[in-house]
Amino acid sequence: MTSNEGWLQQAPLLTAENWRHGWTTSEGPDFRGDPTSGDIVVGVTELVWTTGLEVGAWAHQVHGGRVLEVTERGFAGEADALWSVKPGLGVVGRSADCPLILVGGFRPDGSRIWGFAHASWRSTVQGITAGLILAMTEGGADPAGLRAVICPSAGPCCYEVRDDVRQTALKSLGPGAAWFFMEKSEGLFFNLWAANIAQMKAAGVAEEHIFNVNHCTICGGDRYPSHRRDGDQAGRFAAVIGF
Repeated sequence: MTSNEGWLQQAPLLTAENWRHGWTTSEGPDFRGDPTSGDIVVGVTELVWTTGLEVGAWAHQVHGGRVLEVTERGFAGEADALWSVKPGLGVVGRSADCPLILVGGFRPDGSRIWGFAHASWRSTVQGITAGLILAMTEGGADPAGLRAVICPSAGPCCYEVRDDVRQTALKSLGPGAAWFFMEKSEGLFFNLWAANIAQMKAAGVAEEHIFNVNHCTICGGDRYPSHRRDGDQAGRFAAVIGF
């Protein structure tokens, strides 16, 4: 990873293709609260300008499976994945443990296409990441050429869930979802990273084009907000991608 402005982290995988992207740390703006509030507008503006973009679009993330294309700045409504081909427009996600996945690629005419997914466990079992890749493919992307980054988030070391989460995953994703759960003496743990990597690979993204930061927000110190660690006092960080 590389850093910019102290509070913005970036991935070499995306930097190599000149993507304007990054995710914030606890030292950056706090993105908690009503997604229509003025504080979120200010935070998004600071983030997109820091990455060299002009404007940003974001959503009310509801832990669902809805994917939206955005062409205009500002609040886009309820969704857990956004994508765009509008130059200068960054798509922005917010988190405090859930994986934020940034994706960038090209269309046949050489123009760019990009998106993000907010892959909470509920969104993951609804196939949010696969849905984003499908939408981008229908928008002209070659999935084999897509680059994807999984930002810091709750890792399999710490993301403890109840058995009803496993049963929901098995029902929604099929018996293969059993591989994403590990039973330890402390309880049952869900590997959200592996579950979403599997969705990307199944949708055609090459494994070597997927970069997982591998930083757990729960046990990895206080560099990133964590709702599991800090409860209602936790802030929110954000991630953005655009061109």
